[in-house]
Amino acid sequence: MKKFIVHLSNKQRELMTKELVTQHAAYLKSLKELGVLPFCGPCTDGTALMIVDAPSQEKAKEYIDNDPFSKVNYYMERKIVEVEEATIENGFLVDEVIEYLEKNI
Repeated sequence: MKKFIVHLSNKQRELMTKELVTQHAAYLKSLKELGVLPFCGPCTDGTALMIVDAPSQEKAKEYIDNDPFSKVNYYMERKIVEVEEATIENGFLVDEVIEYLEKNI
């Protein structure tokens, strides 16, 4: 499974309603229950971040597009970027960087 960081920005606060935020929270809960959404939350600068586990960028976009916030364009800008997780198990991807450097220096 691939990981995608979703950066949501340029919100239209005037679109917020109790019904919309309730639907959004229910949708996030459903993604959590499916194991698709390991992290989400608002940022102090008024934007929001999500991490989505999906087999492809197209599927990640589908998850985001089905969010009630997206359906009303609450966040006018939605950027989805695939990320490689650097972990202890993969040596924080150092071998890949060293291999690249050796080929390109």
